[in-house]
Amino acid sequence: MMMKNKGKKGAIGIIIFFLILMTILVVGFIAVMVVSVVDIASDEITPIMQELGMVGETNLSEVGEYTFGNANKVVQALPWIIAIGYILALVFTLVFVLVVGYNPHPAFIGLYLALMILLVFLCIIMSNMFQDIYTGDDDLATRLQEQTTMSYLILHSPFIMLIIAVIGGILMFTRQASAEGGGGAFGV
Repeated sequence: MMMKNKGKKGAIGIIIFFLILMTILVVGFIAVMVVSVVDIASDEITPIMQELGMVGETNLSEVGEYTFGNANKVVQALPWIIAIGYILALVFTLVFVLVVGYNPHPAFIGLYLALMILLVFLCIIMSNMFQDIYTGDDDLATRLQEQTTMSYLILHSPFIMLIIAVIGGILMFTRQASAEGGGGAFGV
């Protein structure tokens, strides 16, 4: 008698879920640093480019206002754009679990817990690195302190990611009975 290979996806869905969470954390950390550096550069370059004066028939101060002035407005909005994108990405991971409908075998709970612990350790490392930079008194630390939402999310990422992982695990592993059709102990 041949057995059907029904729902034998293995642990790939769990691994993808945690890879997405880890990627979001690392990309968020890098994005905050890049935006801070761009903000520092923009604050230095914009006033200089807006005070160039006239060169021949061209008013370079006006051109600088149109280009660098508008670019500076975008740079000043980037912290909020990144914070909203980061929050949406975290919410997307739970929507991803719901939409895909992945329901691993209960034997993979151990793997799930191990990956959750690994995720929390990564979050602790990233949070500590961020805190070391954040608590400084240099220009970069000042820019990071101005980005309150992302700073909060990264500094508290171990707790936030743990909550998301627990909710994701509940969503993944509690749908097992309904995916198999429910019924009695023998699946009749």
